[in-house]
Amino acid sequence: MKKVLLASSAIVAGAAFAAPAMAADGEIVWSAFTQFHASSQESDGQGATNKGLDFNTNSEVHLNAQTTADNGLTYGLHIELETDQNSTENTDENDIWVSGDFGKVVLGDNDSAGDALDVNATSVGFTYGMFNNFTGVGIPDHNGRTSVGFSDAGDDTKITYFTPNFNGFKAGISFAPDGDDGSTISESETGFNNHVDGGVNYSGSFNDFSVDVGVSGGTHEVGQSGADDQTYWGATGGIRVGYAGFKVAVAYSHEDQEDNFETDTFDVGVGYSTGPWGVTAGASFGNYEEDAAGGADDDNVAYSVGVTYEIAPGLNTWVSGSAGDYEGTGKAGDFTSVSTGLAVSF
Repeated sequence: MKKVLLASSAIVAGAAFAAPAMAADGEIVWSAFTQFHASSQESDGQGATNKGLDFNTNSEVHLNAQTTADNGLTYGLHIELETDQNSTENTDENDIWVSGDFGKVVLGDNDSAGDALDVNATSVGFTYGMFNNFTGVGIPDHNGRTSVGFSDAGDDTKITYFTPNFNGFKAGISFAPDGDDGSTISESETGFNNHVDGGVNYSGSFNDFSVDVGVSGGTHEVGQSGADDQTYWGATGGIRVGYAGFKVAVAYSHEDQEDNFETDTFDVGVGYSTGPWGVTAGASFGNYEEDAAGGADDDNVAYSVGVTYEIAPGLNTWVSGSAGDYEGTGKAGDFTSVSTGLAVSF
């Protein structure tokens, strides 16, 4: 008989999501979290939401299970169920996986290899409400990016392979034939096709210093109704250094979709943690340029700061603020936002 456990899944101070509960062989482990957000946002433009005080929640239930066969293969599954009212999708991520001396293969709806191996400013431990994690605030409408990155396959159904760890080095690659997830089947001419992304990551420590370096990128075809597909590609690289509770990260990315647009983005983040406290700050600078004659050439900037506090195991609070200028006709323009809340996880 399988053991069924309720496992603690405490949120790491400054992290965006609850840490996954890991299952031992033969166990089915349930974990859950609920976050309450109070936030407000103001902007000069028409493209921002939540102009005033707003309350909202973010809640999920997770299931993890794994076992090891006599032949040495370890295999398992991971399911994340959305539990908020009026959620348009009842599942966030779900996958099955098999690992061994050859590495790890993941099949299903989960983050791609390029995203998993990426290093950018948010790697220092950004909390909710900071740029690239506007949870509870709403992403201000913009051209370009809110932080360094590229268009990966998100949680669309895919096949992913990760190599074993070789002296701190790890690589991975993902393939998604289209933008569908779950049981849906593509019937549209538009959207992306044949997406491939991957990356290489190094993680190590030297004396009292830790170093993480990630290089990743991806490409796919973007369907155009009544016209030829356009090729998209993006690449990013970043480094994070840690010492005595401090973490500093810098990253850069470039994207190009033929006959459409190009973007360049740079971001930097600094974090410090001591005991139950965490403090993070960062800035993102981007340029979005349309290829068409007379097209948009927009420069975007955002600044964020956040503080987290672990009140007790599995009970966390935070406060954060963001400000910047997201350019473009009908976009957010100058904006400010603040966010706070409480999170409980088990």
